[in-house]
Amino acid sequence: MRDLMAKFFRSPLSIGIVCGNAVLAAGATLAGIASALLVAPLFVLVTGGELALILLSKRGARAILNEQERERKEHDADRLEETARLRKRLALLRVEDSEVKAAIERLVFAAGMYLESCAKGNARDPLVEEAVQDAAETVDGYLRLTDAGRIGVRIGEKSEKTPPDLERKTVLSLDASTRLIGEKLALPFGGIEENHTLLDSMDGRQELKE
Repeated sequence: MRDLMAKFFRSPLSIGIVCGNAVLAAGATLAGIASALLVAPLFVLVTGGELALILLSKRGARAILNEQERERKEHDADRLEETARLRKRLALLRVEDSEVKAAIERLVFAAGMYLESCAKGNARDPLVEEAVQDAAETVDGYLRLTDAGRIGVRIGEKSEKTPPDLERKTVLSLDASTRLIGEKLALPFGGIEENHTLLDSMDGRQELKE
């Protein structure tokens, strides 16, 4: 109930009523029609009564629904913007290992298809966005470990102190995220033309490269 009330008071309708009454109250005070001591409580009483009446009406319900929709769209836009930012950062990374680099490219391609699907009007999927976030964290961890290993070599250690099979584990993790995105996009109404799966497209491109 408190959340609905908060949405109502944040709505343009509620803000408009408060601002409009405030202008009238200030105008009455400046014009000398009534003193501030009389205008202030009158403003509170009138504004509160109007808001209460509207809140209990269909107009108030519509204001709440519109505010909910506005907040949802704003949240969706923020999440998609963050996903796009992570995708761009991954796309610009310079990675020496060819297999890890190829895995990142597959993830970047899948994330781009997801963003394109959303741009066409399809609903966003939090699981896909989480997969992109996980992939970014995986790559960050990989880069930290490889950098630490190189630094160890430079200061005289005999070998790079990196976990065994680091590249393979990184590729498996990235491909798991990529596959999840592909499976989500391949669902009905997922935004893929002619209902082809994204995974088929990516697997085909990979076979051509090999």
